[in-house]
Amino acid sequence: MLGTASSGVWAQLELHLETPKAAYLQYSPIPFTICLKNIGGEEIVLESPGGKPWLEMLVQSRDGLLIQSEKLFSPPDKKLKAGESAVLPVDLAAYFLVRETGGYQARASVRLPSGQTLLTEPLGFLVGRGEAIWTQTRGEGADRHVYSLLKFYEDPNVGLYLRVEVPEKNIVYPSRRLGPYLPLTKPVVEFDNQNHLHLLYQTAIGVHRMTVVSEDGRILREESRQEGTEKPRIRKEENGQVVIEGGSVILPSNLRERLSTLQARIGAVAPPGEKN
Repeated sequence: MLGTASSGVWAQLELHLETPKAAYLQYSPIPFTICLKNIGGEEIVLESPGGKPWLEMLVQSRDGLLIQSEKLFSPPDKKLKAGESAVLPVDLAAYFLVRETGGYQARASVRLPSGQTLLTEPLGFLVGRGEAIWTQTRGEGADRHVYSLLKFYEDPNVGLYLRVEVPEKNIVYPSRRLGPYLPLTKPVVEFDNQNHLHLLYQTAIGVHRMTVVSEDGRILREESRQEGTEKPRIRKEENGQVVIEGGSVILPSNLRERLSTLQARIGAVAPPGEKN
C-alpha cells in the first residue's frame, strides 16, 4: 500500500507523485513513482527537444533549501493516447544529494507541449539514521571495508539493512534493505573464503532468512527456512565455505505453484505445507 502521494491536473494531463513510505534510512534508495494519465481527447507527445527534459524532479529540505542534483534525470519520450496512462519509477537517492538526516519534500514537474508547466504539490518524506546493531572491519589500508547492520523502524515494522563503507576511498555503498527483522535475537554473521558476508536473522516467529552479500553490498543469494525440530544455523567449514543447516526451506510462492501444477499432472501428492 502506498504511503504518501501528491497530484497535479491540467486540462489534458493528470500528474501524480507517490512514494511507498514516509521515512527512509540514510544512504538507502528513496523510490518515487511518477504517474501520468492523458485525460483529454487527443494524443499527448512528451519529449525533450534541445536536451531539456520534459520531466524534472525538484527536491528541497524542510527549510526550503533546494537540493543539488548529482546527475541529470533524462526520462524517455512518451506518447500518451487519449485515456492512456504511464508510470515512471525514479530513485531520488541516485540523482540528488539527500545525505543528511531530516525532512525533505519532492515535486514532479512536467513541461507540456504547449510550453506550460504542470507541477505536483510537495510530497514530504524523512531520512533517518537507524540503529547499528553490529559493525565489523575487514581488510587494511585503502581496502579497509566497514560492514554495519542497522535496524530501522518502518511503522509498524522493523527493517534490517546492511551498509558497506570504504573510508579511505570515501565510498559509502547504498544501504541495502535485507528484509523485515524480528529483533528477538541478534543476527549471526560469517565471512566465507571469498569475503562474502553470510547473515542469518529472524524475520518472524519461527522463520529465519539467510542472505549472502558481496563486498560492495550486493545481495547474491537469499533463502528462508522454517524452524522444525532444530533451528536454522550457519556453520563455517575448514575450507572457508559457509553452509546453513537445520529447518526446512520455504519455497517462493511462484515455485510452489509450479511444483503443485507438476505434481497434479503426474498424480503425486503435494508435501504438507506446499499446497496453495
